[in-house]
Amino acid sequence: MEIGKKVKIEKIKVSAGSEILQDIIPAELFLTIVLNNNAISIISCSPHNLIELTIGYLINNGYIEKYSDVNIINFCQDFLNKKKSGTILSAQVDVSANCKINNLSDLKYPKFISSACGSVDEFVLEKRLNRIKSDIKISPEVIFKLNLETVKQQKYKKELGGLHSAALFDKDGKVLNLMEDIGRHNCIDKITGYMLINNIEFSDKIIFTTGRLSLDVIYKICRMSVPIIVTNSSITHSAVQLAKKMNLTAIGYARSGRFNVYSNSIRIIK
Repeated sequence: MEIGKKVKIEKIKVSAGSEILQDIIPAELFLTIVLNNNAISIISCSPHNLIELTIGYLINNGYIEKYSDVNIINFCQDFLNKKKSGTILSAQVDVSANCKINNLSDLKYPKFISSACGSVDEFVLEKRLNRIKSDIKISPEVIFKLNLETVKQQKYKKELGGLHSAALFDKDGKVLNLMEDIGRHNCIDKITGYMLINNIEFSDKIIFTTGRLSLDVIYKICRMSVPIIVTNSSITHSAVQLAKKMNLTAIGYARSGRFNVYSNSIRIIK
């Protein structure tokens, strides 16, 4: 499925009247995550990097603990809905027999995860989180350039608009990977999946996101044990409280030569 879809529009301008044009807008996919034949979630997402999204979602939401437990992922059309549709797909994940699968006991039907809200299962159970241990320190100059570097690397947002992105950086501000999606949470999950699949160390990395840092996003970052999360947008109070407790450095409004450090500023070189 293509990342962008062509549609016919009528464009109206106050000074020039109306005209019929062709526009390209972001495509949307409903991806059902099926874990050992249990349909657990239906995710509204962009139709690319779906392997990374599936792995990242399962790990970040606590369904499985290790990427090595995954045996195979098969993508099939119309798992829950037998109607022919290019926007319905399932990721059927098979994990090893000794893998402990969490959060399935009360699951009666798959949850719908919208591109706007996202979800984390049982995120209030902080016993599932470990405090982040990392000695990484970065200069303000690195933070200053994250937004600009992310914009440079964005491909689909420039063409289509309407997309969030999350970028993975090393401590020197080098872009290692960038993921785009209609959902800000999906971008984080895709980065997680990419890091796990490629066996990338988490403890010395920075993630930059264009989305708001809410409690569930911070939970995902803590699950990953990435020590620094940066956004060019805002952060909620509950997210700050969890970041402080988990020793995560959370930075907001990182754009136009400024940023706010909301927790654990010790990692920023003064």
